[in-house]
Amino acid sequence: MMRKIVILLLVIFPFFAASAQKISVTYENRIDSLSDVTKQYFMMQGMQTFRLKLKGDFNGKRAKIKKVTCEKGVFKEQELLADYLHLIMTDSIETLDFMALPYGKDSIRIACFYPISNNQRLFQDVLPIDNMKILMETYAAGAGPNTPIMAYSTGIPFEGGTWFCGLRDSGVEPRLWYEKYGIDGYVFYEIALEEETPPDENTPIFIKVAKKGSYAAHEQ
Repeated sequence: MMRKIVILLLVIFPFFAASAQKISVTYENRIDSLSDVTKQYFMMQGMQTFRLKLKGDFNGKRAKIKKVTCEKGVFKEQELLADYLHLIMTDSIETLDFMALPYGKDSIRIACFYPISNNQRLFQDVLPIDNMKILMETYAAGAGPNTPIMAYSTGIPFEGGTWFCGLRDSGVEPRLWYEKYGIDGYVFYEIALEEETPPDENTPIFIKVAKKGSYAAHEQ
């Protein structure tokens, strides 16, 4: 009996390991590579920008990007890419650019670009401006299939200010920031890969995302 149980666990474990595969994200502050004059101009304008390198076994899957807002511990989610927009991830390393810029007197505009596709703007989001919040790296994988990629948040509050570096390096995913640190009123963005869609009673068409050479296509 014991041998049968061990064999069963060995068979099941690889399945869960594969299904839990994550996208890893690294960040580059592109302002660091600019000239001093350009840096000073961007600082005067209050602009922030990051280049994200996403690594994973994409194999021609479509990516979806979601906005998550935390208000008093309640999370609201919003899909940011329309169904007709196919962000197909073909390479094992993909690149996204995030940029934030003050918009009027009381708002900040956050945009996400896909540089390898003629710098296509994937979405633009307008949020209330808050001088205590910054565009910030997440450095933490989520517990579910979605991977946090960028946040607009304060740091960990302490007497006299907030600790941004402590939040970045904590390894705590954004969905737990309110519970663990009491951070509220923040926004973060996460990405997920579309899985193959088998047919059902309502949709008798099997949709498969297939990689063909240097591009990807949806097959039926």
